[in-house]
Parts: sequence; structure tokens; C-alpha cells
Amino acid sequence: MLCAKRILKLLFLFFLKAESKEWCKAKFEYGMPDYAECLSDGGDNITKYMIETIPIVSKGVNLYSNVSIVLSNKYGMKTKEIVISNKTEGPLNKIFSMRTDIGYPEFVHVKLNSPNTKWRCKKIIIWKDYKYWIFDCVGALNDNVSEATYFLSGNKLYTAYVKTGNDIEAGTTGTIEIILLGKNKRSNTKILHEGFTSGKLTKIVFQASDVGPLEDIILSNEITNDPWYCDFVKIKSDNKMYLFNVKSWLGSPYEKNIKINIKSNSVDESVKDIDCHVRGNDLIDTNNLPNLLENKIQIFKIRCPQNCQNTEFGSIEGSGVHPSSTSICASAIYDGTLSPSGGELIVTVGNDIKNYYVYEEKYNELKTIEFNTKADETNFLFYTYQLDSIDNIKSNVRIVDTFGKLSSLGRLEIRINNKWGSICKKGMNFTFSDDSAKRACKDLGFPSGIIIKENCGDINGQNYCAGHKYPFNGAGILCSGNEQSLFQCNMDSASNCIDHHDDVIIQCLQYSSSEVNKDGSIRLVDVTGSPSTNGIGRLQIYHNNVFGSICSEGWIKENEIIACKELGYNGIKQGGLSHKVCNNILGDNLCGPDTEHINAVNLTCTGNETSLKKCKYETHDDIYCSHDEDVVIGCAGSDGDASGFDNTTTGMTKNLLKLEKKPIHPKIELTCTDKILSKADLVNANVGSIFIVSCPENCDEDIGTVKGTFLYTYDSNICKAAIHTGALHNNVADDIVIIISHKMNKFIGTKRNNIESHTFNGISKTFAISIPTLYLLKEERKSNPKTQDELEESKNLKKESEFSYSNIFNKKNQTAVNTSMYVQPTFQWIAPLGFTGFNGEEKDYINCTNLPNEKYIKNLSNFTFIIYFTLSGGDYKWRTLLSHSLCEGISISIDEDNELIIEQNCNPNIIKSKFKPQIGIPYHIAVVFNKPSKIISLYINSKKAVLEKGKYNFTLNGDLIIGRSNDTSTDYFIGNIHLVEVYKFILSEEEIKESFNSAISLEYVDINNKGMGSFSSSHTTTGNNTINKNSKSNKKNIRKTVDGRECITSCKSKSVLNKNLLINTEEINLKCEHDLLSHHFNGKIGSEFLVRCVDNCIKSKYIIKGENNLYTPDSSICKAAIHAGVYIPNKQPGAQTNNDTFIIKIVQGLIEYKSARGHFG
Repeated sequence: MLCAKRILKLLFLFFLKAESKEWCKAKFEYGMPDYAECLSDGGDNITKYMIETIPIVSKGVNLYSNVSIVLSNKYGMKTKEIVISNKTEGPLNKIFSMRTDIGYPEFVHVKLNSPNTKWRCKKIIIWKDYKYWIFDCVGALNDNVSEATYFLSGNKLYTAYVKTGNDIEAGTTGTIEIILLGKNKRSNTKILHEGFTSGKLTKIVFQASDVGPLEDIILSNEITNDPWYCDFVKIKSDNKMYLFNVKSWLGSPYEKNIKINIKSNSVDESVKDIDCHVRGNDLIDTNNLPNLLENKIQIFKIRCPQNCQNTEFGSIEGSGVHPSSTSICASAIYDGTLSPSGGELIVTVGNDIKNYYVYEEKYNELKTIEFNTKADETNFLFYTYQLDSIDNIKSNVRIVDTFGKLSSLGRLEIRINNKWGSICKKGMNFTFSDDSAKRACKDLGFPSGIIIKENCGDINGQNYCAGHKYPFNGAGILCSGNEQSLFQCNMDSASNCIDHHDDVIIQCLQYSSSEVNKDGSIRLVDVTGSPSTNGIGRLQIYHNNVFGSICSEGWIKENEIIACKELGYNGIKQGGLSHKVCNNILGDNLCGPDTEHINAVNLTCTGNETSLKKCKYETHDDIYCSHDEDVVIGCAGSDGDASGFDNTTTGMTKNLLKLEKKPIHPKIELTCTDKILSKADLVNANVGSIFIVSCPENCDEDIGTVKGTFLYTYDSNICKAAIHTGALHNNVADDIVIIISHKMNKFIGTKRNNIESHTFNGISKTFAISIPTLYLLKEERKSNPKTQDELEESKNLKKESEFSYSNIFNKKNQTAVNTSMYVQPTFQWIAPLGFTGFNGEEKDYINCTNLPNEKYIKNLSNFTFIIYFTLSGGDYKWRTLLSHSLCEGISISIDEDNELIIEQNCNPNIIKSKFKPQIGIPYHIAVVFNKPSKIISLYINSKKAVLEKGKYNFTLNGDLIIGRSNDTSTDYFIGNIHLVEVYKFILSEEEIKESFNSAISLEYVDINNKGMGSFSSSHTTTGNNTINKNSKSNKKNIRKTVDGRECITSCKSKSVLNKNLLINTEEINLKCEHDLLSHHFNGKIGSEFLVRCVDNCIKSKYIIKGENNLYTPDSSICKAAIHAGVYIPNKQPGAQTNNDTFIIKIVQGLIEYKSARGHFG
């Protein structure tokens, strides 16, 4: 009786379980089972979450705010909003909420719903089914950033050793954050430390996700005008120490975020900040240098400070090229590649030449000497070219701040005879005035400006004076107010300027004095009377046509909060300053002068006002207060406007000055025989000038001569000299940089890269050759978007009628879609209207020979391929998207395993992407090759993919074929290739993203809102064109599985599933001997079975009969699956993969079964 009851109970429980859960065949996703449990019909599965919010207590953070979150997983499933904080109770510590069961939550999307406030938490912990997930709260929420996504935290311990620079200004009070990056993983953003002290080595222990061996770190410093100089960061993990040489300033006005590679081998990564005296061998490890410099050169990027012509400890040896014992920045000034303004340089490193000669001993006020290196020392040489500088602007007027950056507050400088210099306040006849400041600011695009009368050495605690020996360009500029330019004003010569303590400092304002202030308007001024730059200052209110101070009698803390928010700040700083006396605020006397009016007293607010003029206050001509009682406030945040005028109306950003840059000289196309003497632009250039030029291939075969090593005579063949230097490969066309250098009278002959250069004793102007950076090439394209050849070719494109080569069109008016991309492809193919696609047949490919612009992609070194395609079939077949050139060329294909691969033709090594495009979904891919570094990169839908590291050397000098690899192969593509673009340069990540956004606007491809893109299920066919339409009604009927995938069959319970289709939800394990006659498969025609092969049956004795996936019932099922390519056995016995599960279907038998050769022989 007990047994009967137990059996009945078990049957009852099984019946309930079977009826309550349904299953379906789900949309394929790599690594996921074919069948999965369905979400409940008409809604989502519901579960109970507990959310714990751990707040962070910090100045300026208001925890009593309305905040909500949404949980989501990697499949896009998400819950409805959950409130985790409100204005009444603040953060709700532990709350319970019934929401959609999304499985494992991987993202927390948080939203601040309260205006004019700042909110931040430390961690959010999500509990469900006795499991929990911890999410780090990264960054604060405010009006500007009201939403954020938080990622899972980590629990691996890391130890960091952080060295701050020794400079007195190297420390910071900012919060430094760090992100760790491994080969395939990255950590969440972690707070590394709150502030660093100059010269100190700090040990920090923190927790983050396990990212494996470290390759990169990202450092961030968001504080304004308090940058941090980091020397290095060492991170210890798994008993291994990783060293990251940072050597950079971090935080405004420099970059707020920098990425540092452990090898620091990418010149386009963060710049290294160095002192004026730093030598070449102070920066470069010489251990592996001979191998790196064998027949080639290396480049890296540095930034020099201002005034390096006055370096006390710098030494210069050689001219044009220098031994490693030379100071880099000082030698750059001597070579004309750097000015006293400082700037970013590219340092080119080559093999030591032992003898460094000098013809011109003094240049740019600096001296050099000849030098001979010792034979037993490991040395190298270097030379430089300028990458960026504040000198490179069109304006002849500028303002420079204490960091050497362009600003709206700082030292006034003007350019005369192409040299910049400061202005001293007084000359023999004239004194600099407010009218002069207004004129200078108007030249820079500001409505007005004022002169700062305080000494330039201490303005708000910062030194704005230029350094000793920095140039002067004038004195005592006097303007009447009617001039159209600062240079029309009266000015004395600089001969009376004694030192830079009398430099003119001005502040440009975003409003003019003619603008009418209303009574009650407020502003915040510093010790000089100009608008505050740090949020701290004397508060003034406007009354009777004049600004005046406010007496502190009756003043309360709420007033300070309202005043700061009225000026656009986030809140008050350091708990507020209005309770302190004005004569000692952080060492400054901020009390008003006796000549200033006191305009208000007894000002009190309730706390609900939006501006001070809505509060109660007294104002009259005779307020009985002294300026010792002036109100001083401290406001937090970097978005405020102390002037009291809304900076968004003028389009200017406070303290940031952006001036139009000088254009870079257009790229010069050279022949193998060109010399400096044959190009007028080159022969007349000044010392230090640079030019980007393009060389053709095979210039080593030219009969021209080369004289010198690294420094060459003007009558040397340029491109042949570039091969000799190691900046150019002999068998490719590529871009190089020419640097014009000093006259020399001795030139050393050597043999490098199979080119013999000649020794020459005679006077000649010289040039050096280096490698262009991506930044430089991008800036050149900005300055010169099209060459004349490209303009002529684009005219011819409009005449073509066979294909649609025009830009991407808008459906309504067939006009080109306007994108922000300024770069144009060298070659472009767009599938024409009526094109039926690539169907895998013999003629379904495009040979691009003789198509417009195809001649420009015959020889490529650096390149970018853009392909926009949709796969429609061909599983287990090799399908080529495009191929360029034969051996040593490139092919981009989908292999038998449906994986996107890149290969070098005739090379057995294949670059696997680990990406498997799904059928019916359009994808945008970009393949980028950097010739100098020999690195290839892949972007899928604008996201960078992780490829195996390796060096490649593609040689593209043949034809481009789309949809097939060559004229003799059968690897035809099956699907639609909508767009192919070829660029003979490297696109940046921003440009690739814009290309992706442009591509998805193609009119015959319908993209969904997720950006990934998919075709909808409804199709309307007109002629040869298929138009895809979104069908909302159909979408609503699609069921989903609990893991977030769409069902491709209807959802049914286990019992119904087995009864109707005979598909088992758990696989049948098969061995080599099993066939259709086995007891497992006693179903009717049409039945399907989910099976798994547990043996490697390639060499088994069992036979198979049949072809084309149709086999006799006595054939070995596993061996037939191998023959058909459905099942790929694992080589290791007993190992299981996701490839050994498949479905067999019983169908009507054939009269005859033919033999055929299949996979694995």
C-alpha cells in the first residue's frame, strides 16, 4: 500500500512538472543547447529579488534622491524598474521585488530621477535563489549623466605600487580610477586611490575581476585643473609583477583617461611626458635594441614641456641625428622640430653610426658639438619630428595657461616673424590696458576680456609667468577700442622687458560689458576681481547698475547652496565656506576693496528658491558693514559659470580655448627617381619642416644614388633612401615622413637593406626619413580630404551606369545620406539595384578589374577593408567574401565551421576570429592592417574582436575579387554582399563606427533597433527585389526561452513533444554500431530524434550507404554524420564538445542510394 501511494505521488508530481513547463527548439547560438525551456505564455517567469544598496558618503553627494534600477542579462532580457532610493528614506538598504526571472543578472542599469542633485553608491548586491551578484557603482549620477550601467565586480586580490613624479606639482587631490585588461577580459572600473602625494611610492591592495595575464591598464582622473603625474604602476598578481611605465600627466587640462600597454609598443597610445634634460638612453631599454633596429627603425611618442631652450642640464651632440646620450627636447629645439612652447614629438630610433658630425654649431640659440661613441658600448641614434604643438594655429594671438595649454585665462602671447613670445605690461611709451585685453579676446572669438592686475607668479595659487629666456615679442600694447585687430594697436618693442614677472595675464569673458545685467544677478570673483576659475570666491550681487559684495549678517548655509546651483555648480565645496572670514580663505584675502559697493545684507532663503533674488534681503545705499564681512562661498563641480552668464548660450567652454589649426601640407606623390631638388615645396622648406610623401614599390631597383646614412644629401633619391633607412619596404608602396634638417659637410656611407649608400665630403642641405603615425595621417586627410586624382575619378563615377557606385541613398528623395565621415574610400562597390546576390554558382562573383578607382588599390601597404554582408546558406562549405592578390595577398572567408577567418594566401597559418555569423543577419566587418607593426585587427559591427597575436606581412599588388578567392577556385560566397570598401590607409575606431552607422542605412537592408540587425519574418516580393518589412504582430507571437533566445518551433510540454514529434529532450547516446534499426528509433516517418555520438567513428569498421545527407537504415548513424559533415569528432577519447549533438529525421526511403566522397575521406 505504501509503495502504491508513493508511485501515485511520483506520477502526480511528474504530471504537474510536465504540464507546467514547455520546451521548444531555440534559435541557434554557439555553445547553447538546441532545445530549451520556454518562458510562460503571455508573460515572463516571475521570481523574487532582494536588492541591497551600499551607499557612499561623500561631499556633494545627496543620498536622498529618487533612483531606480533595471536588471538585464547578456541576451537582452530585462526586468521592469525597481526603486532603490527615494527622497524621504534615502537608499533602501534591503528591498524585495517580484520581477521577471532573467536568469543570471549581468548588468544593472541605474537611473537618477531627481533633478539638481548628485547621487552615488558603492555597491549594489542582487540576491536570488540563495545566490548573489555584486555590482560596482562606477561614477556619480547628476543632471549631465543621469543614467549608467554597472558591471559585475570581482574578488581577486591585486597589489599595486604607484610612483608619483618628483615635481612639486605632480601630486593630485583627485580620485584615480583603474581598469585592468587581459587578453580576452577586462575588469570593472575600480577606485585606485583618493589623491597622491608628489614623489611618493604608494602601495594599494584592491579587488577586481580575474582578467588573466595583464596586458593593459586604463587610468582616469576626472578632477579639474589638478592633474597627476604618474611615473609608473606595478601590479602584483599570482606571484607575478607587471610593470606599466606611465610617465604621463593625467587629468584636466591633459587627457582624463590614458591606456598604457605593458610593452608600450604602440606609438599611437598615450604620450610619455619627459623633462627638458632627459636623454635618449634614459627612456629606452638597450637590452634587445640591436635586434629591434636590425635594418629598420623604431618610433615612439614623447611630450616636451615649455622653455626647453633654457635647460640647465641638457647636452646636445651631433646635428640632425644625435647619439643616445643627447637630451631629446633640447636637441629638438636645435633641429627646429620644437619651439620654446613645447609640444609632442615622434622620436625615431636607429642603429648607432659611431661618428656624429656638426657643420652649424649654433642654431636657435643652442650649441652642439661633434661626438664619437665608444665601440664597446651599446648605443643608438635618434632624431625627431613634431607631431603637435600649440604653435600650430592660424591665429597670431593666443592665451597660454600654467600647463602650457591654450586657455581663456592666462599669459597673452603674439606671433611675430613666425615666433611666439609674451608681452610685458609696460613699455617706454605705452601700458597694457583693459581695452587691449578686450581687443585680444575679440581676436580669439570672445565678446570681451579683462586684464588681471595681480602678479603673474601667483594667480589663484598658480604661476602663469613664462620661464627664464622665454621670448618677448612686445611691451605695453595700447588700444583705443576702434581697432579691428590687436596688431593695429600701438605697441612698444620688447627691449625694455626685464623679466617675465611682468608678463600680461588676461581673462577672456563670455559676455560683453554692453550686456544688461538685471538687479539680483550674481557672480563669483577671485582675489583679482575676475570670474573665479576654481569655484571659490567673493559673491557679488548686481544693484543700481553695479556689482557689489554681500554682507554676511543674516547669511545662512542654505543661501550658499542656492547661489552655487544658480551659477551652474553641483553644490557646495568642503561643506561650504560662507561661515569663514573672507581675509583668509586657503591663504588668500578675498575681501572686497574699499572702492567696491556693498549691495545687500540680511539675505536669507528658505531652501526652496532657485535663485538668490527670490530670497529676502535688504539693499540700500548705506549698508552698515565693512568688507571684512563680505560673503565668500565655495562651489563644487566643473560645469559652473562664475561670471553669472549661461555659457551654453555662447557656445564657449570655460577656460578652454579651441583655435583652428594650420593645415598640414598635402601628401606628395613621389616617383622612384624624385629627389628633394626635384620638388619645389621640399627644396625651399625651413629646417624642422616635415612632409608626408608616398613612395611607389620596388624603388630599390632604381639606378639612382644615395649619399649618407639617416641624414641624406638633397640630391639623394628619396624613396631609395627610405628603404636604406628602414622606413619603407622595397616591395610595397607606402607613406613616409621627410624631415628637413641642417647643412652638413660629411656624410657616412653604409649598406643597409641591400642598398649601398655613398660617403660624401661636401656641403649639402640634408633630410631624414621616418614613419608617419596614424594621428598624423588622419590630420593630413582632414586638411586635404581629396587629391586631384581622386576628384577627377569621382567625376567619372557619376557617368557609370552598370553598377550603383554612388554614396548611400535615402529612400525618399534618393539623395546622399549626410554622415560626419570626412574620409572617402579609395575603392567602393555597392550591390546594384536588382542584384540577386551570390548564390554559390559559377558566375556569382565580381572581378573588380577595370572598375572605377580599382587602379588605386593595386598596391597597398597600410589598408582597411569594409565588408557589409548577409549569409544565407552554405553550411559546412568554404565561402570567400573577398580576396586581394594571389600569394602573400589576403582572403576573408567563412570556413566549413561557419567561422569568419582571415588568411594570407599561400600561407598555411589562418587567423581565426572565433566569430560565427548567423544566417539571415547582416554584419559589418572592418579588417585593418598596420604595415609597420605588422598587426592585423578585426572589427565586427564596430566592436574590436580579439585575435590571436601574430606578425603578418601582406603584399597586395594584384586584383580584388568579391565572392570568390580566385578564378580557379569553387569557394563561392552564398548570400548578399551589400557593400565593399577599400581604404589605402588605416581607419580609426571612430571612423569604423561611422562606417557601420552609414552602412546600416542601405535602403535594401532592414536593421532592428539593437544595431546588430536582422531580417523580419514578413517578406513582400516585387520582381527580383525582396523588400523586408517589420511585422510587430508577428514579433509579439514569438515565444522566448528562459535563456533569452527566440523559439523557432512552437512551445510544447515534454509529453506532447514526444508524442507528436518524437523529439527527446535528453540526447540518445550512440556508438559506432548503432543504426536506424536500433530499438531507439521505432517512430513513424517524420519523427525526429536528438542524438549524441560518444565515439570517434572515422576509422570504425561499420559501413555507410548513401549521399546528400540521405542514408540507408542499416548505415552507421555516427559515421554517416561524419560523412555529411554534421558531426566533427573530438580527437581526445571521451571528450565531449558542442559539435557532437545533432538531430536525425526518419524520411521516405529511396529506390537507389549512390556512393559519394564525404568529409574526413
